[in-house]
Amino acid sequence: MSKHFCCCIPVRFGVFVFSLFHFLAEGVCAAIVWFWLHLALKGEVVDGNDWSQINNAGKISLGVIAGVFSLLALIAFGGWIGSIARSRALVKIYSTTTWITVIVTAAASGYMLYLVYSGKNFFKGCEVNGQQCEFHFKWWQKFIYTVSTVVALLINCYIASVIGKYVDQLDSENHTWSREYQPAKVAGASTYEPTYYPQQAQEVNQGLLNPAAGPYPYTDHAHRFGSNA
Repeated sequence: MSKHFCCCIPVRFGVFVFSLFHFLAEGVCAAIVWFWLHLALKGEVVDGNDWSQINNAGKISLGVIAGVFSLLALIAFGGWIGSIARSRALVKIYSTTTWITVIVTAAASGYMLYLVYSGKNFFKGCEVNGQQCEFHFKWWQKFIYTVSTVVALLINCYIASVIGKYVDQLDSENHTWSREYQPAKVAGASTYEPTYYPQQAQEVNQGLLNPAAGPYPYTDHAHRFGSNA
């Protein structure tokens, strides 16, 4: 039986939509960061910004970020393919990665909230136009930031749970299939116990309107296929 979320939407359709959105969003982010890395390596000057000023540590950071976004986009694409092909392996990888992303995002959001309420410098030695990179928000700005952060985390957790439900559904479907279509049971190293035993041969001229004495041979428990359909 298929699982649903939001009362009536199948979880398979949810995984299809979420994975496609993640693939597009993370793919765009990866393309942007790769472009920034290209500008830094070439030392380009764009709109008055001199990318040659980025040191080696900054270039390495851009490369790592671009690689992470590219990997996440690839996994999301695999989840999208998995939702179409009903592949448990691909959807399972996508589900696990989504939960890891949620946990990392929650930790980063908690640290950002700490900085917002403490007003401390988020990078040691960071300055913009001669001013240190400190958080100075008004109370209503802190409230909006807090609410938006919590809501975003709850939505991400819900999306991850929907993907996990689809993994459970695929597990259940695979278990049902293997149970209904399993081969004959093995009794020993080379001996099988068949699940069907043919009836004894009947008289050649015996017809349905002239049955042999006794019960009809295909109504017993071992041979009544129609009752098990």
